[in-house]
Order: sequence, then C-alpha cells, then structure tokens
Amino acid sequence: MGAGLMGVLVITAVGMTLLFLALAFFYGLLSLLTAAIQDRSREPERTAAPEPAEEEAWLQAAALAVALARAEAELTASPTMGEAAASLPVSPWWTLHHQRRLAPHPTRRSG
Repeated sequence: MGAGLMGVLVITAVGMTLLFLALAFFYGLLSLLTAAIQDRSREPERTAAPEPAEEEAWLQAAALAVALARAEAELTASPTMGEAAASLPVSPWWTLHHQRRLAPHPTRRSG
C-alpha cells in the first residue's frame, strides 16, 4: 500500500479512538452528575396496595360502568353512519380540498 493510504488509515484510527474515548468520558460525566444531583432526602412514597377483595369490587364496578355506558350509547346512536354524516354541515375548506383532489390538475399533461 502507498504511504498516503497508510497515513489516511492511521489518522482515521486515531480519530475514531478519540471519538469513542470522548463519548465514554461524557457518558461517565453525565452519569456522575445525575447521581450527584438526585434528591436522596426524599424516600419513595409507599401507597397501600388494595386488598384482593377490594380490587375485585373495583373491577366489577368498572365492568358494570362500561356495560351501562355501552347500552346507553346504543340506545342514543343513530341507525347508520351515513345518516349522521349527511346531517353534519360541510365546511367550505373541506369542499375546496375535495374539489381540488377530484378535478384534474391544470399543469399535468397526458400523453
């Protein structure tokens, strides 16, 4: 190999080594700063875990609430989505957007 190629390879190896050493240094520095800045005076709050019977009651209440909400939604829902969408007013921006998408583009040429 030529002397120029060897020089390039040596410079590349030195540069990559320095890069990874710098990355390791900054990672260590950030870890030390994080450990030093953490508030150690506060102890984690301990919340009392619910008893299994109480948790089961909460789950049953949640399931009942969901079932009632779904039943109420089914009673008040419109029969089809098409009728609900037809009753909503159409925004001029929405109309313009769809007209521009459906109309042929004036600068396009077929051929």
